[in-house]
Amino acid sequence: MTIQISEYQIPRNSLAWLLVAQAAVIAPHVTRLVPWIIFVWVGCGVWRVMVFMGRWSYPGRWTKALFVIVGMAGVPLGYRTMLGLEPAVALLIVAFVLKLLEMQHKRDAYIVIYLAYFVAITEFLFYQTIPASLYIGFVMLLITTALIGLNQTRGHLRPIHTFKLAAILLSQSIPLMIVLFVLFPRVAPLWTVPLQSLTGKSGITDSMTPGDIANLTRSDALAFRVTFKGEVPPNNQLYWRGLVFTDFDGKKWEQSKIGFASRPIEMANRMDAPWDALIERHGDPVEYTVIMEPTLQRWLFALPTPVPLTQGTGLTRDFRLYSPKPVQQRFRYEVNSYLDHHTERQMSRLMADRMKLLPRYGNPVSRSLALRLYSQSGNTPAYINRVLTMFNQQEFIYTLRPPILGEDGVDEFLTQTRRGFCEHYAGSFVFLMRAAGIPARVVVGYQGGEYNPIGNYVAVRQFDAHAWTEVWIEGEGWRRVDPTSAVAPERIELGLEAAVSGEDSFLEDSPLSWLKYRQMLWLTNLRLQLNAIGHYWDTWVVGYNPTMQIRLLEKYIGDVSPKKMAIALLIGLTVVMLIVAALLLSKRTATLLDPVTREYLQFCHLLARLGIKRMVGEGPGNFADRVAQQKPQLADAVRTVSDIYISLNYQQDNCFSLQDLKKAIRAFRMRSLAVIS
Repeated sequence: MTIQISEYQIPRNSLAWLLVAQAAVIAPHVTRLVPWIIFVWVGCGVWRVMVFMGRWSYPGRWTKALFVIVGMAGVPLGYRTMLGLEPAVALLIVAFVLKLLEMQHKRDAYIVIYLAYFVAITEFLFYQTIPASLYIGFVMLLITTALIGLNQTRGHLRPIHTFKLAAILLSQSIPLMIVLFVLFPRVAPLWTVPLQSLTGKSGITDSMTPGDIANLTRSDALAFRVTFKGEVPPNNQLYWRGLVFTDFDGKKWEQSKIGFASRPIEMANRMDAPWDALIERHGDPVEYTVIMEPTLQRWLFALPTPVPLTQGTGLTRDFRLYSPKPVQQRFRYEVNSYLDHHTERQMSRLMADRMKLLPRYGNPVSRSLALRLYSQSGNTPAYINRVLTMFNQQEFIYTLRPPILGEDGVDEFLTQTRRGFCEHYAGSFVFLMRAAGIPARVVVGYQGGEYNPIGNYVAVRQFDAHAWTEVWIEGEGWRRVDPTSAVAPERIELGLEAAVSGEDSFLEDSPLSWLKYRQMLWLTNLRLQLNAIGHYWDTWVVGYNPTMQIRLLEKYIGDVSPKKMAIALLIGLTVVMLIVAALLLSKRTATLLDPVTREYLQFCHLLARLGIKRMVGEGPGNFADRVAQQKPQLADAVRTVSDIYISLNYQQDNCFSLQDLKKAIRAFRMRSLAVIS
C-alpha cells in the first residue's frame, strides 16, 4: 500500500479531541441509527488514526465515491423511507463520519468541527430536557476543545490545558447568551420546525375498543402539565376532555365522520359560531395553562366547556379543544373552563337520532335488559340511576386485565365476565342508553392527575387515561355520567393506583418507574422536586416563546415596540461588554516565576515583616548589606541566603541547588525567631 503524504497534518491533540467529540455527538443517536452506520463510524475512526500514524493512505477518489453512494442508498433502505426525522439525521451523521476520511487540509478539519456543532444541535429535535441540554453543553465543550487544539502549535504537550481554555471561553460567553436569549426577538428554534418522526407516540387514539385504554396504564409517560391561576379543583372534577365517540359498529367506538362533531370549529379569539350559544356558562371560569407533550395528533385536552385563549387552538361542535396542526413538539396553550354549565338544552331531531344509533343486529340480551330497566324507571334520570345501581350492586369488578370479549361483547361483559376497565363500563353504559332510545356518547381523555406542591402544577400521565359518558336529558342538556365511579369510586377520588392496588399490572411496562414507590416519602419528595425543576425548565426555557417574551418585557419597559426592544438589547450587550472589559483591565498580568526567584521573594517577605522592606530595584547584594547594618545579629544568615540566590540566578557554574536555598531560608527563619524572642 502506498503511503500518501498530506499537505497538512492535523495536530495530535486536536485529532484526539475531535474523535472524542465525535463519539460524544453520535452517542445520543445510537438507539435511533441503523446498525451499519455504527460500524461505518468505527471503521472511519480507525482508518483516520491509521492515516495519522502513517500506516494507511487516504482512500482514493473512487473509494470515496463508493462510500458516498452506499451511504446515500443505505439510509433509505435501512429506514425504509427518507420522509422522516430519523432518516434525515442519520444521513447527516453519515456525511459527518465520512468526512473524516477526507480531512487532508486544515479547512477540512474546520468543516468536520462545524459539522460536529450542527449534529450536536439535532439532539434537540428529539429531547429538550435539562439532562439533554447539559449533555449537549458538555459536547459543545469537547468540540470547542478540538477547535482550539487545531490552532495550537504545541497543544499536544498539554491537552488538559486546551480543555481548560475551551471551558473558560464558553463560560465567558454565558452572560452574552443570557442577554440574547431574553432580549433578542424570538425566532422559532430548529426543534420547533414541524418534522415528522418515525417514532410513535403513546396516548389516546381516535377509536376505542375494549382493552385500549387499559394498555395505557402500563406507562408513566407524561401526557401534559397544568398550572392553575387560582385554586386547583378537586380531583373528582378533573375530567380532561379529549375525544368524543358517537359511532359504534358493534365492537369499536369512533368519532363521527360527518356533520355535527367533526367539521365545525371556532378558533380562539373568534368565538362567533352559532352553536356556541348552546353552551350556558355560569360562575367564574377556571383559568389554567397546559404544556402538552407531543402526540402527533390534533386533539387537545381541557376541562369541560373550554374557552380557548391561544392562537392556533379552537373549539369543536362537540365542545372539545382542537388544533388544526398535529402537535409535534411541546405545545403551550391557555384555557378558561366553566365547570358550572349546561350544554345544548334543546337538540334537533336529526342530531338526536344520530346519538341513538346502534348496529341493527348484535347484543340482544343487552337490548332486552335496557328496555326492561327503562320500563321500570319511567324517565331518563331514574333509568340512569338504575343502571348505575346495577353496576354497583352486582358483582362487577374494575380490573386492568379484563378477559377478551367475543362477537356480542356487551352481552358477555354485562352477563358473564363482569370484569373490565373504564372503556368497558363507558361503552356498555352508552349501549344501554341508546338501546332505550336515549341520546348518549362516549368521551375519552384523562381523569385526575398528581398535584406537585413544589411546582404548583398538576401532572397528568398516560395511566390517567379514562373514558366516561355523556347522556342527553331534555331540558337539561348533556350530563356527564361516569359509570366507573359506581364500580370503583376510589379511581375518581384517589387515582388509578388506589383502585387497582391489588394488581401487579399497574405500570407493567415501567418497572423502574419512581411512581411505583410512592410509599417511600423521601423518594417521592425527591421526584416531585426534580419534576418541578423540569416544569420550570419547560415553562421558562423551552416554552419561552414570543408571547412570553413580550409579557416579560412589558413588566419592565411598558409597551413593547421594535425600537424599545432594540434599545434594551443594545443596553444589555453594552453592560455585558463593559463588565468583561473592566474585569480584563483590572486583572493583573500574572508572571510565571521560577522556583529560585519564588523562594527568594518569600525570604524578602519575611524580612519585610521584621521591618526591613526591600526597595524597588535594589539588588540582592545591596539589600543584604543594608540588612546587616540594621540587624547585625541576622547578617550571617541573610548573607548566606543572598549568596546562594546570586549564585543560582546569575552564575552558570555553581555548586548550589534549590534545596540549599530552601535550607538557608529555614535557618534564617529560625535565627529571626530567636532574635525576636
